[in-house]
Amino acid sequence: MTNIAILGFGTVGGGVYEAISHCNKKPLCDVNIKYILDLRTFPDHPLGDRVTTDFDKILNDESVSIVVETMGGDGVAYKFSLAALKAGKNVVTSNKAVVDKFGAELERVAEENGVVYLYEASVGGGIPIIAPLNSCFMADDIIRVAGILNGTTNYILTHMQSEGKSLEEGIKSAQELGYAEADPHADIAGLDSARKIAILAGIAFDKYISYESIPYIEGIENVTSEDIALAEQLGCVIRLVAVAEKVGDKAKILVAPHLVGNTSLFHAIREAFNAVSVTGSAVGEVVFYGQGAGSLPTAAAVCGDIERAISGKAKTVARKDCEDGFILDINSDTSKMITLPNGKKYRYFE
Repeated sequence: MTNIAILGFGTVGGGVYEAISHCNKKPLCDVNIKYILDLRTFPDHPLGDRVTTDFDKILNDESVSIVVETMGGDGVAYKFSLAALKAGKNVVTSNKAVVDKFGAELERVAEENGVVYLYEASVGGGIPIIAPLNSCFMADDIIRVAGILNGTTNYILTHMQSEGKSLEEGIKSAQELGYAEADPHADIAGLDSARKIAILAGIAFDKYISYESIPYIEGIENVTSEDIALAEQLGCVIRLVAVAEKVGDKAKILVAPHLVGNTSLFHAIREAFNAVSVTGSAVGEVVFYGQGAGSLPTAAAVCGDIERAISGKAKTVARKDCEDGFILDINSDTSKMITLPNGKKYRYFE
């Protein structure tokens, strides 16, 4: 029996409980959720008696070997993750903000204490991408990682295309369905995608890369239904694409709306789905596709990391710091640009 603690019992934390309680595969069926850390109480929940507000109770319980952090934010979540790793507990998280801001430090602490810090669910929701990047491309040189990494913006752009909605109408529709937050700025401005491509690029290029070091981040605020209609006339769709590409011994990283041609697999990515393309020097392009958010898809990725921590399949190796000059500035961008009949310019993705 493996005892775990879940920090934060919201959408993802609750999904982890659901996934574990319905799993019949070992070692997950032998996982016991011993503690749930939350400020709320859940008197009608089957695990209501395991809820606590005292993190020290979890930290000091030597029988708890895995801490699952699904709290969100980069304050207390970081503090608790760091303390758990120093106490010799494995940490599994879905929190991209903490991974982006403190990932290098937490990986070093995990390595020093002989435990693992795993974050599969921080980028692609239910899409397995981080574990494959860490293990399946070892004999290959990754040239490019690119992705449609934000389901909210992809849903909005899809419906601007299929229904002729304005951006504002698309945002309202996404909010009504729960795809967009009340304040959708992080999604619409490309910040969410930037955090995710920074994490993926860091793994692909063996560097610690913060999203704040990305020289060009553009969201979909200026995309209009007219742009989308004109793009269709060219056989293209408009998608928010994040790209990290090797250029010699340096890297180009950016987030921007792109014209996606019909020869690209990204052309078919619709609704709130995500896709990640990995291009290796030997294997060529490999594309991962699936649900990039949601309670159970994200929980499935968390549970995959729990299984890897239990089985010993995963090992945390701290990445190198990103030296100055590794990321090219925007003036070095050589992306192919296409000018629409209305005069607006878009990068082209193929």
